[in-house]
Amino acid sequence: MLSYLVVSVLLFNCCTANKVADSLIQKSCKEISKYYLGEQQLQLNKDCISSLRENPKSQKARNIDDLILVGGDNAISNLTNVKRIVEKIIKERKYKTSLSKKLLEDCLKLYSRSSHFLTSALNKLKMGKFDDASSDFFNAEDAPIFCELKFNGDNQQISPVKKENLLLITIINIPKMLIFEAE
Repeated sequence: MLSYLVVSVLLFNCCTANKVADSLIQKSCKEISKYYLGEQQLQLNKDCISSLRENPKSQKARNIDDLILVGGDNAISNLTNVKRIVEKIIKERKYKTSLSKKLLEDCLKLYSRSSHFLTSALNKLKMGKFDDASSDFFNAEDAPIFCELKFNGDNQQISPVKKENLLLITIINIPKMLIFEAE
């Protein structure tokens, strides 16, 4: 009987914690997506909610500062995944031209720089330096933006990671916008 009671209490606390975290995620994502219009607003809200919910650390979030840290973790993880995809494309020679290979190598350099900024942002968040972290998130966005700009109509190259870069921009934007909302 006592073990049943203990298990029930633990399950209740877990469900309550999940509801608090989920409510915080939904409210925060709705707030940051209000700066966009129409389809962009809906997509940002959807991406924000799904990316934060997917991270198990979000279930322990009790305030927006906790969510900002989760968003920073997500940005680093997403950047690492995009970087791996590009490395795989280069390694397996799945690029269309030698110019595409050169552009992808340039993207890897940009991603490395962005990784430095994201790591710095996360460290600053942990020290409570939110404004400084926001600047680092802003600088980290350069990698996917400039990577995509390299693949433009003038050089007739198509980015093999366009979809991934666009999502990466959004994922990096989430903690930056949460910082703005928290102020």
